[in-house]
Amino acid sequence: MSLHASLVATAAEARAFHALPARLRHLGWSVPLRWEEARMFDPGFFHFLADHHVARFLAWRDGNPVGRIAACVPHDATAPASFGFLCTEQDPAVVAALLGAARDFIRAQGRAEMTGPLSFTINHEVGAQIGFHDRPPMLRMPGTPGWLPAMLDAAGLLPVQDVLACTLDVPAERHSARFAALALKRPADMARLRLRVMDRRDFAGEVRRIAALYNDAWGANWGAVPLRPAEVESLGKLLRPLLWSGEVVFADWDRTPVGLVAVVPNLAAAMPANGRLLPFGWLRLVGVLAGRVASARVPMLGITQAFRGHPASALAMGALLREAIGLAARRGWQRLEISWILEGNAAMRNAMARLPAPVSGRWRLWRGTVV
Repeated sequence: MSLHASLVATAAEARAFHALPARLRHLGWSVPLRWEEARMFDPGFFHFLADHHVARFLAWRDGNPVGRIAACVPHDATAPASFGFLCTEQDPAVVAALLGAARDFIRAQGRAEMTGPLSFTINHEVGAQIGFHDRPPMLRMPGTPGWLPAMLDAAGLLPVQDVLACTLDVPAERHSARFAALALKRPADMARLRLRVMDRRDFAGEVRRIAALYNDAWGANWGAVPLRPAEVESLGKLLRPLLWSGEVVFADWDRTPVGLVAVVPNLAAAMPANGRLLPFGWLRLVGVLAGRVASARVPMLGITQAFRGHPASALAMGALLREAIGLAARRGWQRLEISWILEGNAAMRNAMARLPAPVSGRWRLWRGTVV
């Protein structure tokens, strides 16, 4: 049997690339929406591609696609090169062929290392699952087979970081009552703290403000990659439908933005098994976008770096959490996943323990040389 990996060069090969997760779903791979994933490789839609070299590869055995991978190299030499969009049969030879294709591409762009799985950067889908394979699927938190980490280890990649998900049982939460008592003790500070929801009438401007706060609040984290203006515009288009029932809340201190929280319904709960919206997949998704789902995700919860040492920073964080929990309760969302969180982020992990929101998922990233 012949096995080789080659660049996706035709429309038919691109369709095969995006169809593969549904074909291999029985192995434990999550299935993205095909049309949405395809737009991530469309320069006319996803302007992120304007300043990144990106290539897709398929592994073929006897004329049939058996694996896929994408490689991404930023034009900015200080930003890491990555591999991602990984999906493969349970075969170390296929994994090796795919990683070899990604390495060759990244090396040709003058880089010496690659990190992944990242689709495309740490701002997007992150990692391979480590345990917790019985967890319910969550929006843009990838499901991967239990055998994948060992294969990545065996391929010579070295683990560099774990990221976590923590899930709050909304009916059992204790934070709201504790925060109400704290707020009563600090009326002067509460008068200086203002929360406001995203103004949908100025959607483009608000998306830019979200990006600015995100770049600040997450900028010192491990692996941080700033959202660039071209990428922000595209991500705004992806965010808009999630805000039909979701919300973004900003925290201002003395009229200066200091933090935000985003809450979005768990679209993954209604994802079509074949990744297709037609003919009937869209019906369930419309219901989820309208809020008719049992769970939601908090993909952003952060405070700007300059405000973190401020006496009122904990007050702002507590207020944002209360707003997220309140929205979930009003929508009837029983579970609220806060993800992802760097394993070494002690402050955030302590905050999750107090909610309580125990660890409910873990994903790992690897790094390897390409020379």
